[in-house]
Amino acid sequence: MVAAAAGRLLGAWALLAQLLGLGLVGPGPAGALHNVTGELFGPEAWGTVAAFGDFNSDKQTDLFVLRERNDLIIFLADQKEPYFKPKVTLSMKNQSSLITSVVPGDYDGDSQMDVLLTYLPKNHANNELLVVIFWGQNQTLNPHNKTVFNRTFHDEPLIMDFNGDLIPDIFGVTNVSSQPQILLGGNLSWHPVLNTQSKMRTPHSHAFIDLNKDFTADLFLTTISSSGTFQFEIWENKDGNFSSASYIIQKPQNMKLVGQSAFADFDGDGQTDHLLPGCEDENCQKSAIYLSKPGMTNQWIPVIQDFSYKGTVWGFVPSNHEPAEIPIPITLHIGDYNMDGYPDALAILRNTSGSHDGSIGPGAGGMVFSCNGNCIVMSLPPYGSNQQAFLLENVPCNNASCERVGRMFKVYWELSDLNQIKDAVVATFFDIYEDGILDIIVLSKGYIKNDFAIHTLKNNFEADAYFVKVIVLSGLCSNDCPRKITPFGVNQPGPYIMYTTVDANGYLKNGSAGQLSQSAHLSLQLPYNVLGLGRSANFLDHLYVGIPRPLGEKAIRKQEWTAIIPNSQLIVIPYPHNIPRSWSAKLYLTPSNIVLLTAIALIGVCVFILAIIGILHWQEKKADDREKRQEAHRFHFDAM
Repeated sequence: MVAAAAGRLLGAWALLAQLLGLGLVGPGPAGALHNVTGELFGPEAWGTVAAFGDFNSDKQTDLFVLRERNDLIIFLADQKEPYFKPKVTLSMKNQSSLITSVVPGDYDGDSQMDVLLTYLPKNHANNELLVVIFWGQNQTLNPHNKTVFNRTFHDEPLIMDFNGDLIPDIFGVTNVSSQPQILLGGNLSWHPVLNTQSKMRTPHSHAFIDLNKDFTADLFLTTISSSGTFQFEIWENKDGNFSSASYIIQKPQNMKLVGQSAFADFDGDGQTDHLLPGCEDENCQKSAIYLSKPGMTNQWIPVIQDFSYKGTVWGFVPSNHEPAEIPIPITLHIGDYNMDGYPDALAILRNTSGSHDGSIGPGAGGMVFSCNGNCIVMSLPPYGSNQQAFLLENVPCNNASCERVGRMFKVYWELSDLNQIKDAVVATFFDIYEDGILDIIVLSKGYIKNDFAIHTLKNNFEADAYFVKVIVLSGLCSNDCPRKITPFGVNQPGPYIMYTTVDANGYLKNGSAGQLSQSAHLSLQLPYNVLGLGRSANFLDHLYVGIPRPLGEKAIRKQEWTAIIPNSQLIVIPYPHNIPRSWSAKLYLTPSNIVLLTAIALIGVCVFILAIIGILHWQEKKADDREKRQEAHRFHFDAM
């Protein structure tokens, strides 16, 4: 009987193993990306996504969307479908103005989010931009509570923290002087800054980010030299001062069209690298992305130069100059798509070969077949609408040109849901579900009234890599904030984050990122940083956070936290600013898929074991009852 029971138990375990095998090692998701536009926006999926920020301080990132170039709609995140609902509206139709950019931030230091708009006024003959700030109050905006500045800007301003008070300031060239000016947040006073002879490039891609690993944001400027050549100036923050250009870097010699500079810790060494997309001819028949490492003056390393696929040559899209459209320069949007610790990028490419053969998805000639278990046949538009968003994955270098950095970009040519979006104009990363996984938002042409259609793609990447998500607040208040609400949505430019840990192979691994380093020309940077950790589930040995410091202060404002749990969100409150050891950090955990699967498997095993024990107990009880009846029968038989 015991042997039979043991045999049944072994058979049951074999069945359980098969079930678990089917459940845990079964086929993966149908695709790496899944279109979820309907459940996020319902019928409201149109407009230009212009900025991100937690407007109502509920720890969920909201969307700032432009419609018809003169309406701003704030879509607040919600717990029910559609997950983003239009709740706050600002209209400038009465002024016949065209809005060009949106930059949320706390410009008066009251720990409530305000909204800065740049716009072209009516009869905009000279293309000078006006700036207006709508002041936030009780988590809403009053269209009459605003400040319009009496100076015009030559280009969209850079939002930075020039004086280290953690109240955003406004940097740019105005109609008053050819030298850059700064409008200090808080008291809203104008000051001349940076004694430079260089002319600021338009469109610029200035940045406020640490470039020398001292945890204090430096000033990166895109300028034009006296001889008319494009160049890049790095004004290091020395003791809180930007006194002179520490480095002047010339553009790559063979680059004819220069795109927008982007910044990322490309090779995972803990230091910010400069990425520059562009074209080596006027028509962008030959595109490339170059990298410059700090300290390697005028040494450009190509990280991708081959944009051909199946006989079709793709390239970047030169900026348009249509007055009715928002100009969109060549731009990379950075994010760690697969959480391997090496930032990837999204870019807009178009077919430049003149031939449709071998093109991907909508926009190719003839018909395209996309097979993933089932085949889909799609009719395609003619050449000219052949403009798509592509994911550029950061992979190990496999050629001599990039061996000095050890990494390169590889284009993901076939991501079905991404390929199906035709006429794409902007693509960026966004953590839709606040789970630490970066999803994708794409804007495309073709909607009514010259507005864009909004597409949202959920990232179904299932490698179960780990991450840490960090947001640094203004630290203007701690426990004494207005209405007792922690200002999660103030969009603070300038903080710098770096971590060190040990990877799965036992090697030291670094990663770093700057928070909100750029603000102009649809930079679409997130108010937080998601740092991939790869497959290592080890604690973060060290996580460092630095913030800008006031003019003349020599002490670096930096704090360290140790033993940070992977898959966590860290909200850093640098209060008070000048006492880093008093800064606080709030930790929120996000369980990974493997944890959930393990928990399900463990519960299943426990239930299965309990069922087996119950069955064996029931069978044992039946056997005992049978033996008792036999014993009783034997007793009475012997008595006779």
